[in-house]
Amino acid sequence: MKKMCVILTMMLSALCANAFEFDGIELNNSFSTIAQEISKRGYNYDNDRNCLKGNCQGTEIYLSMNYVDVKKQGKLGQLVVEVPTLNAKESLGEILTIFNVVYHQVSKKENAVCYQVDKDGTQLEVSQKGNSIFLTYNTPYYRVK
Repeated sequence: MKKMCVILTMMLSALCANAFEFDGIELNNSFSTIAQEISKRGYNYDNDRNCLKGNCQGTEIYLSMNYVDVKKQGKLGQLVVEVPTLNAKESLGEILTIFNVVYHQVSKKENAVCYQVDKDGTQLEVSQKGNSIFLTYNTPYYRVK
């Protein structure tokens, strides 16, 4: 009976520990682990944009991380992915059409749509600014300002 309880506890822990991933990086890890994983993938600091620049699956992107507005120190609150595009308005429409099928939409504003992307509470806000699409992942550790 004791063995069965231990096994059930371990299985439950494994299920609860499942986190949303970005490019194979688990976002519920500690901020330092996430930063190391991003660094291993060749992202470098871009002084002009004050963020990281890199290549994800053949597309040049920019990453920003919010580790200040968090409920638990040492965790990542937000990961912001900027994807430059030639026609951001048209791209946004196509992305939202697909995401509306794949994810559960939780809110919609004039310039942003928010989706529930994982059972751990991670939400994804999709927006357009200028010639870029922004994907803002709000982890369960994010503390809204």
